[in-house]
Amino acid sequence: MHTYIVVCGGKPYMVVGSLLDALAKASEECSGESTEIYKAKLIVELDPEDLREIRESLSRRAAAGPAPAKTEKAAGYAVVFDQMFKGFAEILARELHDMPLEFHEVLGRGIDRPIRIAPGVYQQPARDDYDVLSLLERLANQYRGVIFFTGDKKLAMQARLIPGVDVEYLPPGEVAGKEMALKLMASRIRELVRR
Repeated sequence: MHTYIVVCGGKPYMVVGSLLDALAKASEECSGESTEIYKAKLIVELDPEDLREIRESLSRRAAAGPAPAKTEKAAGYAVVFDQMFKGFAEILARELHDMPLEFHEVLGRGIDRPIRIAPGVYQQPARDDYDVLSLLERLANQYRGVIFFTGDKKLAMQARLIPGVDVEYLPPGEVAGKEMALKLMASRIRELVRR
């Protein structure tokens, strides 16, 4: 049994069953209106600890006040590395100095505000995945695009839902050595920026 969402003229109906059940619901509810049928799929499973962290992060965000007004996006790209790729930002900033890029390295606890460590290279604080996703969303609103390198499967799945973010999932052990990972990243960044 699957879950389907039938949308009739913008109004959603949930159907549990088969595609035929979804089509039957569409024929009942959608007379002469535009109709869409979506197969619902689990995107991410959250345990009680994940939900607690999200609630705390939402509370912190609400306490911080409304988001600043949207400004015009910068022409360049932001490249973000999760904690697995510590130190990669500075190396790739030197390697790709001729491209319109700004690099952000996510650190765990230890800093409480962004720190500029080199021209166009920043370290960003993050207490949890929600902080990383908030950083990606903020950068996606500021730049033409965001390229996010991560080795965390759950975080990669969540980040793919943010418009304007290209997620490059590199699980631990998939690339033979730091040098190969850096070459692969540089190649992928060039490809994404030039498309």
